[in-house]
Amino acid sequence: MSALDRRRFLKAAGGAAAAAVAAGAGSAGGCAGQGTGTAGLDHGAVLALAQAVLPEELGSEGVAQVAGGFESWVAGYRPAVEITHGYGTGNLDYTPAHPGPGWAAQLEALDLEARARFGTSFAALTLERRTDMVRQQLARERVDRVPDPVQARHVAVGLLAYWAQTPEAANLCHKARIDPYTCRPLEEQARKPEPITGA
Repeated sequence: MSALDRRRFLKAAGGAAAAAVAAGAGSAGGCAGQGTGTAGLDHGAVLALAQAVLPEELGSEGVAQVAGGFESWVAGYRPAVEITHGYGTGNLDYTPAHPGPGWAAQLEALDLEARARFGTSFAALTLERRTDMVRQQLARERVDRVPDPVQARHVAVGLLAYWAQTPEAANLCHKARIDPYTCRPLEEQARKPEPITGA
């Protein structure tokens, strides 16, 4: 790796690290109990949304776990907190505004639309109808990549982005127990990650 490539890599890694800190590093409840009093998201609506946007390979228990972790992360998120600056710069940066109120309004809008169109709540709709409603919502969004959760404009993207940065998502993607963000003993570093059966 050349010196120029190394600098580019370190700059990108530093920016990613800062974004991870701003996003709570994907930890379910990593900032729990430190919120600013912002009302939490409706659990039933979040779970119904999670069932529509998360991979079915997670199973009902896995989807519920991600939904709960997402709710805890949103409840504990703290805006305007100083974060570590990137490599090669002394400029300070701060966590963005709280996404919770906007996401709560979007969940409420989904529920209102479901009641207007189908006469029942969003959570009570079939999975097919919920998925179709979310697709229509996201058709109006410009989503060409999975962003950091806190930068997601739509709650469905925020939920998916939250899950995508978890160790469980990496394991499912590679169909092996990669377990990023965790420490492994030195003697295991050269071993190939164990495959996940049934993945």
